[in-house]
Amino acid sequence: MPCVVTTVHGPAALAVTCRRLGLAPPEEGTVRLGAEAVFGWVVRLPGLRHPVVCDTLTGLVAYHPADNAHDRYAQLIRFLYRYYDIRAELRRGRIERAAPQYRRERVAGG
Repeated sequence: MPCVVTTVHGPAALAVTCRRLGLAPPEEGTVRLGAEAVFGWVVRLPGLRHPVVCDTLTGLVAYHPADNAHDRYAQLIRFLYRYYDIRAELRRGRIERAAPQYRRERVAGG
């Protein structure tokens, strides 16, 4: 299973990236890519035959070997560049944080 070593460590930035690109939000789960099962945030990119899996603990982005062709791999790299742009915007405070499921709710009385 091929991987790209990245600094994709923020599920919030990942969710905003998907939303900005008009993609379905990432879902946490396990996907079989080739001979291995991979756990992380599953993102379905247009132009790729299989989903990619972003492990926000290690920063690895796993993809299926069939998507290693030039055009499909280029789609993945474009997505990662867009993620880096959005992560930088989030750090500068230029955009709101992502979906509520990534925020901690305050406990009443606490």
